[in-house]
Amino acid sequence: MRSSRSNIVRLAPLLAALPALPACSQEPELDVAPLAETRDLALGTVMKNGVPLSTRDASLSAPTTIADRERATLAARAVRYHWPEYAPSIQTIGENVQVNDPALDRIHVLRTDPPTRPFVNVTQSETSIAAHERNIVVAYNTSAGVEPVVEGGAVVFQRVFFSGFSTSNDGGVTWESGFIPPLPGSTRTLGDPVVRSDRRGVFHFAGLTQDAAGQGGVQANRSTDGGRTWSDAVFVAQDNGADKSWLAVGPDPVRRRRDNLYVTWTSFQPPEAPVRTELRFARSTDGGVTWTSKVVFAPEVETEPVPLQDQIQFTNPFVDPGDGTLYLPFLHFSGSDADFIRMLVSRDAGETFEFVEFNLPGAPDPTLLPVVQPGERIDCGDAGGVRLAITDGPRRTGRGGLPTYVHASRLIVQPTLAARGGVVYLAWSASTSETVGEADSGSNIFLIRSDDRGRSWTLPIPVTSTTGENIHHVLPAVTVGQEPSHVHIVYYTQNRDRSVDVEMASSFERGASFGDGDRQHVTDTSFRLAPTNIPLDPPVDDDFLTTNFDRVVRPCYSLGEYLDVTSERRRLYSAWGDLRNLIREPRHPENPISGRRHSQADVFFQAFRAR
Repeated sequence: MRSSRSNIVRLAPLLAALPALPACSQEPELDVAPLAETRDLALGTVMKNGVPLSTRDASLSAPTTIADRERATLAARAVRYHWPEYAPSIQTIGENVQVNDPALDRIHVLRTDPPTRPFVNVTQSETSIAAHERNIVVAYNTSAGVEPVVEGGAVVFQRVFFSGFSTSNDGGVTWESGFIPPLPGSTRTLGDPVVRSDRRGVFHFAGLTQDAAGQGGVQANRSTDGGRTWSDAVFVAQDNGADKSWLAVGPDPVRRRRDNLYVTWTSFQPPEAPVRTELRFARSTDGGVTWTSKVVFAPEVETEPVPLQDQIQFTNPFVDPGDGTLYLPFLHFSGSDADFIRMLVSRDAGETFEFVEFNLPGAPDPTLLPVVQPGERIDCGDAGGVRLAITDGPRRTGRGGLPTYVHASRLIVQPTLAARGGVVYLAWSASTSETVGEADSGSNIFLIRSDDRGRSWTLPIPVTSTTGENIHHVLPAVTVGQEPSHVHIVYYTQNRDRSVDVEMASSFERGASFGDGDRQHVTDTSFRLAPTNIPLDPPVDDDFLTTNFDRVVRPCYSLGEYLDVTSERRRLYSAWGDLRNLIREPRHPENPISGRRHSQADVFFQAFRAR
């Protein structure tokens, strides 16, 4: 085993510089003047009500060699709340703990001609968590592993380690952090991290990657010492169109003493200009040393019984630890306001798959579970695309009359699933509106259950409600407690004052009901969204250039696309991207927000003692 901190290799400059503009000396409250930034690569899109909606993840923007000619100012608010005691059915163990090491964050002030503004690489979000006994590992996206330097007057990148981890070997009391090792000879890990543990306590990691030759795909690593050190990465599959990978670990349905590893991802084909997608699947039966892969579903455009597009995304496989059944839910985009959750199931370790039939009354097909995605449809500029998001602060006008906000965090619908002993729980977030992207809509979490290994399902029940102080409930993660009848769902909430919290809803009756006393705050401090979508020029025709304050993160990315929760014996552990901490921008003549304070994303953790 070895750490990932020793491999440093040069990368070529990626984009050309732009001419500089003087920085503004004023500090208006939540006001943004025009800036200048570069374009980014096109994203995969689906058409929703005549508007292209970005579907590809690509949260890591290509680091740029901008000569940063920006001028702008903004001041971000940070409001902290303290919440009442937790519900008695679930007891917290200690307080919220920051798990990522802030000493790894970097602010790079480079000497270039013409001058360039500093790189503020301080974003950690999109969390995954696994536990075995007292060992806990959290994996997450991190811009702290991006290292720019100047060579020959230009900015180059010695490494782009976008996949980070934090490990605790004492039940979450103390933590150490690092970066997941890349493929041999490579200097890139590209995030979308997932970490899981097998029954022997070996931790497994999967995430997007690029090899030394620049070929993209999915990598896997393993740790045999409780998450302290990690093996060199191996290629799960080479795929230049790979996006949003996910990992599941569980017993083989026949060889019950053996744990299999399964990785799924969306493959955009062709990767340069996506026109269709494939659901790809890989399996390892030797602990992640070798992998075999295949395409398990390649959707086609269909018009009957409902307009389905050839785009799928956001797979989330899970293995029932009792019988080895593999469940594979994902989102299938449609041409109408409602998209659809679908699920494949394999009872033979991924050799064959069949579609689950939900048989939901009113659904156009038994395999389709309709869902209107939550969030307001906003313009995140050329680099970010049109996205669904939660927002904060003043509304402005972007391309095509779409609204745009400086403070925003992208939303998706990734169905989340957990199972134990043949009892299966599926949860997701959905808009309160029948129209996708409606500005005044809220969102709730819903849950359905199967008691017979996915062969029949209950009707959806609401886990949350927008009748109280919350507007949105989004990005849920679900886990089963020590008993199959105990189900716990963790999710983000956006309050009516636009601040954000994390909450947990628990049911001890197989998800039959979620009372007010079974919902509680996980965060002990509310937070505000970061300035992720700063306009650089006013919209002109199809051009609208924006930037995240963290230049290596795509506009409108802040919280990421998922958080996580896991169960270990009688304890629950959750980790999430949290923006309670503030950062002061470095004072620099080319920094458009020189000296200003705003929120930044870190990873926080909470332990619970379950009933």
